[in-house]
Amino acid sequence: MNSNILGTRGISLRTGVGHKPLSTAVRFLRQTSSQRSWHGADNCGQLRGITLNIGAAAIPRAGAILEWLNHREDDLIVLTETSCGAGTAILAAGLCQRGYQIVATQPSGDRGVLIATRVPVRRRICSSLDVTLPWRTAGILLDTSPVLAVIGVYVPSRDRSPAKITRKENFINSFLSALTGLPRQIRESLVIAGDYNVVSRRHNPARKGYFTYEYEMHETLENLGLTAAHELHDNGLHPYSWIGHTGDGYLYDYVHIAGALRSRISTCEYLHATREQRLSDHAAVAFSCRLDDADYFASQAHT
Repeated sequence: MNSNILGTRGISLRTGVGHKPLSTAVRFLRQTSSQRSWHGADNCGQLRGITLNIGAAAIPRAGAILEWLNHREDDLIVLTETSCGAGTAILAAGLCQRGYQIVATQPSGDRGVLIATRVPVRRRICSSLDVTLPWRTAGILLDTSPVLAVIGVYVPSRDRSPAKITRKENFINSFLSALTGLPRQIRESLVIAGDYNVVSRRHNPARKGYFTYEYEMHETLENLGLTAAHELHDNGLHPYSWIGHTGDGYLYDYVHIAGALRSRISTCEYLHATREQRLSDHAAVAFSCRLDDADYFASQAHT
């Protein structure tokens, strides 16, 4: 497994995406993708971000997800449940075509995380996240004012088997420990986005059947000074990001914000178009964050 920043001119093969998926992705993009230019943020200084679980999408669905993303103007994209297959390669290559820089952490045989950003990357912080399954996290410092430390995470799902219960618990504990061990400057600039595969004790309605360590993930994030972004713009309705076969809603996907950034979060919403269009079985989470980089966003408006 390797973590690597991929430039805008091509896809590095060191991420675990092999030659065959890559060549398939390039061929698909040549046949179906159109080059789209970016016109910058609508509101000067507003960074727009989104996270979506892509469910290890194969080629057809990955192409549809890419088209959906192409009709948006996000500055930051966090994709979870990526894979080493051709679908993820299509998404990475397509986003590179649009000028995104990619940080991908993809192993063979498991699922990972991909971060795509049009905002310059100051440095990676993947190696600072000492977790049991390192390909399920990715981290970067964005060259913004204030600096944003963006971490994408995909917490393992589980069944009732002891091995998967232990695997999930060990990952969550290691992830929370890694966050605790980050330098104070990074902790105070955190934006965590992804699929946590857990619900909080405050879930409405309450969801039973989860272990204590799963509920405690949210409580530990709060103790670290992090707040779920949707709670900063509470409209009185409890959001859901995944709907079970029984029609019950669960909130698995989140964006958490460090305390110093709370006043800068302008919006946070759950977009169920991804479910309704069968792009994913998860809703996307979109948010906007007010930055002080007015010159950066203004310059992008003319590129």
